[in-house]
Amino acid sequence: MMRSLWNIVVVLAVWVLLSATAVTAADQEPVKTIRIEGHQRIEQETIRSYLPVAIGDRVDTDRIRKIIKDLHATGFFQNVSVEQDGATLVVRVEENPMVDEVSFEGHQAFGKEELDKMVQVKSRSIYNRAKMEKDLATLRQAYRIKGLFLAEIEALVKQQSQNSVSLVYRISEGEKSKIRLVRILGNKNLSHKELLKKLMMQPSDWLSWLTENDTYDREKLLFDQAQLRNSYLDQGYVRVSVESSVAEMTPDRRAFVITHALHEGERYRIGKLNITGDFDELPVEQLWEKMEIHEGEWYSRETLRQSIENLTDVVGHLGYAMLDIQPNMQIDDEQHLVNIDLQISKGRRVYVNRIEISGNNRTQDQVIRREMRLVEGDRFSSAQVRRSKDRLQSLNFFEKVDVTTVPSDQPDRVDMKVNVSEKSTGAFTVGAGFSSVDKLVGTASISQNNFLGRGQRMMFSFTLSSKNTEFDLSFTEPYFMDKEIAAGFDIFNRSTDRLSTLSFKQQSYGGAVRLGFPISDRLSDRLSYSIANIEITEVSDNASDILNAQKGLSPYLQSMISNTINWSNIDSNLMPTKGRSHRLTTDLSGLGGDVRFGRLVTEHKFYHSLVGKDDLVLHVGAKVGAIAGWSRSVPIYNNKNQFIGESGTVPMFERFYLGGPRSIRGFKQGGIGPRTAKDDPLGGTLFGELHTELLFPFPGLGDKGVRGITFLDVGMLDDLDQRFDVRNGSNSPRVSTGVGALWNSPFGPLRFEFGFPLVKEDYDKTRIFDFSVGTAL
Repeated sequence: MMRSLWNIVVVLAVWVLLSATAVTAADQEPVKTIRIEGHQRIEQETIRSYLPVAIGDRVDTDRIRKIIKDLHATGFFQNVSVEQDGATLVVRVEENPMVDEVSFEGHQAFGKEELDKMVQVKSRSIYNRAKMEKDLATLRQAYRIKGLFLAEIEALVKQQSQNSVSLVYRISEGEKSKIRLVRILGNKNLSHKELLKKLMMQPSDWLSWLTENDTYDREKLLFDQAQLRNSYLDQGYVRVSVESSVAEMTPDRRAFVITHALHEGERYRIGKLNITGDFDELPVEQLWEKMEIHEGEWYSRETLRQSIENLTDVVGHLGYAMLDIQPNMQIDDEQHLVNIDLQISKGRRVYVNRIEISGNNRTQDQVIRREMRLVEGDRFSSAQVRRSKDRLQSLNFFEKVDVTTVPSDQPDRVDMKVNVSEKSTGAFTVGAGFSSVDKLVGTASISQNNFLGRGQRMMFSFTLSSKNTEFDLSFTEPYFMDKEIAAGFDIFNRSTDRLSTLSFKQQSYGGAVRLGFPISDRLSDRLSYSIANIEITEVSDNASDILNAQKGLSPYLQSMISNTINWSNIDSNLMPTKGRSHRLTTDLSGLGGDVRFGRLVTEHKFYHSLVGKDDLVLHVGAKVGAIAGWSRSVPIYNNKNQFIGESGTVPMFERFYLGGPRSIRGFKQGGIGPRTAKDDPLGGTLFGELHTELLFPFPGLGDKGVRGITFLDVGMLDDLDQRFDVRNGSNSPRVSTGVGALWNSPFGPLRFEFGFPLVKEDYDKTRIFDFSVGTAL
């Protein structure tokens, strides 16, 4: 009882005190002047602009609190006080110091420029403690993403003269927190290895220093959780559930153990499959042709998605921008079936009203517009929208390309909005490699793929190896005269050492002009004219008389026109898995100069996935060529001045040579075909090659992108221009087989192969092992 009375007395006393000290607006005189004190860098007018009071206002306690709050909110001041002296309002401020310098100590995982971009408080800005605390949190999160959970970061504020400070972030990075183990519990029908390949976070192994996929991050964990579910949905497990994904740090706090617990459920097949809706402008059979999912097959969400995308392209191509295809699914748990009804709502047929482009600060609008497969006034086509986006992305000018469709102010029109995010298109690259053919190879180039924002390409490069020295300058205008014609020129200087294989060295310099243009989506043509000075600078000491004779005729002036027709639908240049390509190249040399011949080479490639999703890929390639010359054939005499033959009409440096990693494996470069009495290869004027390869995931390394290869090569070389007695000249087929491995590693393509001749001549030159790293074969 006494305690309750005491509490009441205290409350009343406080109320009386506050009432006595509170200032109301009626108690104060109107403000006639405002005086600001304590400011140094910030102008009075700037401070006045933030004051919620004007001359003539009366100021009470609430108004004073608001003045203090608003001035603190600017971030300019660390202390603010306000009082009224008669008709004068006095505002006293203490400014936050200026940041002279922001520095970082002890950082290795990030460069200084990267760290500078992460922080808000920068050099020559006003110091703000709250922002600095946020910057600390940002830096710590960045280090956690890098897997450095043991990193310790502290901020040191050092006072300087004239109310300024320097800010130092002292970083102790510690060791990266690796993924020691990834456990998947509950998987019965899909193997741990198969599921692990789908995940972003992997246990540490010998390649982790390159891929950095063994570091923990919460977002990666959530991504992997979704990946597990998607993997099961693509295999027909529609009731799969990933019940938990947990990351536990080991007792030494240096690594994580990831545990995913899931329930698979039963596997379901496709039951009834229907296509319904209001679209009737194409026969329903034509729609079914685009379906990749069929009744009776195992359900796959990815295959269903691809089927909907195919239908969207077919229907959307007829101008339906607002097309909507909804898969209504009914799951029959008793029969383990998924019944799917694809309902098509076509909406209104529309046309393109405007195409608006944004985000291109450097790239000119016309460079983007010319890649668009739709223009204003065209009937809308979703397939052409997708193709336009693909073409813009293939330019490699942009980090990101978004193409969206929005309604316009006209009911039958839509606007297309193209938003791009540009990236650097200039590059200076230096590379190195080693191969059994070229030995040590060094390359360097300076290139700009979007010169002056016009989409033009310019490059200067050089290659230096024990066999070759090459300098090239090239320029390409991809839309010559505003037509889809790529025009350009090349200037080159090349030196090639063929002493060890063909017994001579070659020096050439010259230039070329070229035109390239598409005939259709897959078919293109390229026409070029080149002129070059070619000299056989050196032959080996025991070179044959024919080589010495051709050296005596050098230097050669070669004027040549070339045409290449190419058709291709191969899915990838690096790791092709499906598609085919066909190429026909025709060369005609003799439009002036003293090298005269006609040459025809055709090459065909075929890729097909045999098992699984690109697990086993068959590659069949064929190449055939013929060359015929009409240059002057020079008589050859031996050292006794006896006539022993003619040099032939095709120079040695233009003839075909078989053997080596780019040709028939298991043989040396130029190791197949006719040879002189001194064992020099003569090459040929007619050849044929057939290559059969089987590519598969390399055992134990398939999840790292390493592919194994087994191959069978067949080749034939003949000389229809033979005017010189040769020791050996059989045109019988040669056959080789072998195995190898291919890896598109982070430091360049790596390839090695063991080739074993099955059919050969006694005089052929063989080589069992060939490899290259950092240089493309």
